[in-house]
Formats: sequence, C-alpha cells, structure tokens
Amino acid sequence: AVKQHPSSTTTNMRHGRAKASRRTLQFYRLNAPHLKSPYKILLDGTFLVASIRNKVPLWDRFSKTLQHEQFVCCVTRSTLNELELLSEQSAKIKPSGDSEESHSTFFDQARQYGLDECEIIENCNDVTNTNEKLMNKRAFKDFSEASKDIFCLATDGGNNRAAYFVATQDDGLSDALRAMPYVPLFRLGRAVLLLESPSSASRQFTGNLEQNK
Repeated sequence: AVKQHPSSTTTNMRHGRAKASRRTLQFYRLNAPHLKSPYKILLDGTFLVASIRNKVPLWDRFSKTLQHEQFVCCVTRSTLNELELLSEQSAKIKPSGDSEESHSTFFDQARQYGLDECEIIENCNDVTNTNEKLMNKRAFKDFSEASKDIFCLATDGGNNRAAYFVATQDDGLSDALRAMPYVPLFRLGRAVLLLESPSSASRQFTGNLEQNK
C-alpha cells in the first residue's frame, strides 16, 4: 500500500471538514431560511476558554467554516459574569507548576475577548420567562444561569427563530440543544473548529414539515 505523506492526510481532512460544513449550511439554507447571513454565533464560557487555551484564531476559523459569509459573535452578560466569578475563584488556587499558566488567566482572557470582540446580550429575562415551561420540563436545575440563557435564546419559538449558532464545549448544553430543531452547533476539537451536522431533531422537524405540505 502507498503511504500518504502526513501533510496530504491533513489536507484531505481539512477538505473533508470544509465539504461537511458546506452540506450543513446548505441544509439550513433550504430548510431554515431564517438562519442566514449575517450569521449570529453565540459563544459560551467553555468555548471561549478552550479557544484561549488552544490559541485558536476564532474570527479566521469562523470565516472559513461559514464560507466567508458575514457573521457576528455574541455573548450574554451572564456568560461574562460567570467567567469573572470563575477567574476570582481560580486566582485563589496556586498553579501546580511554576511554568503553568493560572486558570484565572484563561478566564480573564476569555472574558476580555467577549468584551472586545462580541456583541453583548444584556438581558435575556423576557426570552427565559417565555421558555420557563420548557426549562421546567427538561429539568435543567444543574444548568448555570449562562447556560439557561443560551438555551432559551437558541430555542426561542421552538425553532430557533432568533437564528443563533451556538459555540460550546459543554456536553449537557450541547445535548439539550441537539434535542431542539435548527440549532447549529460549533465545538472545538483541540485547535480544530467543527460545525456539527444537523441533529436528528432538525431532520425530523424538516420531515414533519414536508409531510404537512
């Protein structure tokens, strides 16, 4: 068998991710036309910290994944408050090694990125109150205030009518959003930005709409 050069394998993987992203965006263009450029990407604290830790150039990666369409990054005030609290708590813990960066530094840098590069969503109370029954049904008692706000913003109307993409490393939040239709998810695999394929909930919702035509 002919062995591929490592650089060729990396290029093939990159092309494969780009092709998958194009298919995903095409699905949303056809079935959820409210998800259109300029795209709105809602970043949570776990994603921001991971991007800082892995030195990911987010704007460049988002632009490439979204086929150089216009987009804006957004962050909730509750996410910024959460990062500030985590930074204060981590500052009290001494790093395990002299060369190891303090966790509080990552939280500080992540919060600063949100302040400098993102549109800040100040008040989510109206949307959260509207979705209170859904929240209770799903028993999100373990969700932070920031995660509750993100979930409610991205599922408003039952079909993400505010048209948010969500970028998160939180498995619980991701699972909850995958169960709702038309919520595109970004995540980081170390330094690689990934746009998930449409969830089964999105495909089922689309199938039901087509059957009812």
